Amino acid sequence: MEEKRMGHRQLEQLLLRAREGDEQAFAQLYRATCRAQWVQARALLGSDALAEEAVQESYLSLFRHMGELGNPRALVAYLNRSTYFACQNLRRVEARRAATGEELLDALPDGDPRTLPEAVADQRGRTAALLAALDKLPQRQRQAVVLRYFQRQTLPQIAAVLGCSEMTVKRELDRAKKALRGNLSGWLPAVLPLGIALRRAGEQPAPWQLGEVPLPVAGVAAGLVLAVTAGIALLPTPQILETAVWQAGGRAGVTARVAGAETAWLEDGDGNRYALERGEDGFSLLPVKNGSYTLQAEGGNGRRVQTAVSVAGADEEPPALAEAYGQAGLVTVRLTDPAGVDWERSFLLGADGALYRPLEAEGERARFDLPSGSYTLVAQDLLGNRGEGELTVSQ
Repeated sequence: MEEKRMGHRQLEQLLLRAREGDEQAFAQLYRATCRAQWVQARALLGSDALAEEAVQESYLSLFRHMGELGNPRALVAYLNRSTYFACQNLRRVEARRAATGEELLDALPDGDPRTLPEAVADQRGRTAALLAALDKLPQRQRQAVVLRYFQRQTLPQIAAVLGCSEMTVKRELDRAKKALRGNLSGWLPAVLPLGIALRRAGEQPAPWQLGEVPLPVAGVAAGLVLAVTAGIALLPTPQILETAVWQAGGRAGVTARVAGAETAWLEDGDGNRYALERGEDGFSLLPVKNGSYTLQAEGGNGRRVQTAVSVAGADEEPPALAEAYGQAGLVTVRLTDPAGVDWERSFLLGADGALYRPLEAEGERARFDLPSGSYTLVAQDLLGNRGEGELTVSQ
């Protein structure tokens, strides 16, 4: 029995019930939305097995973070992003496996008894044909097609995700559509625009979907995420055992020992987050600017703990001019700074706008070839603190 397609308001109600611990609501939400997510993942990864893995990761992420969705009606957008990034992560894992000689999952035959034969209903056959055609596209074109037609993102949004210009996105989409039309000549009616066909593919059941499998298998599929999430819900709440602020070379750092945490970060008063790196002895971050922060840690079950952290003692001052003197026709400038002077980014500007860089520099001192006159000294330390001052040279 196929799950009836739901609107955003119905999905929002299911999510709100799932937040309150209603497992049946989460299962129903899963059944109502997983088809579109699987088709997107299958289009990006070219493998049924990897697509199912990406979908599981996406819904596991939803379970962990559903309490953080400020607008429950943004559920589908959250799933789209989560599935996309899960696919990118799996693609990188498969690339590493290939580099180390391990067997790729998508090189293995599916051998899935639930897969429908070739002689299926026309809509399902068209979906399968579209997925097969997408497999033949270069990775970037597949990404652009999924973001544009399955997730319905705008050209600027796609350009931001792919790290390219809007013109490049448009070019990749045009090439992809041309290739798809050539590969779908037997499946795509001339009167059906390709964009509509792609959107419909994202809405139609894929071969393994819940409506096609026996009820016991459907129960396993729908309960898979629930079984995993029930296990992680039993994990203990993280505990912050110790925090420390320290200084080295003018820099301030933060370390934290946290039991039962997978990630940790600092958050400032403006809501900016700074992720701490995980090491053998705990989490750490260097450098950290002076200020008041909230240290937050999250466990594998999504539970969080936090504590206040105040950072002081970090060098935030630019280098100071200690002395300047002429010698052998050159001017020696000495600057002092606890973090060290970055002479590559320090220079003098003449009144006429001429720029003078050091002829040679070592430690606190640098030598310049300067005519007499007034200059603006621009000095920067190795932490990026920059300042300006006036310097007069008389020879």
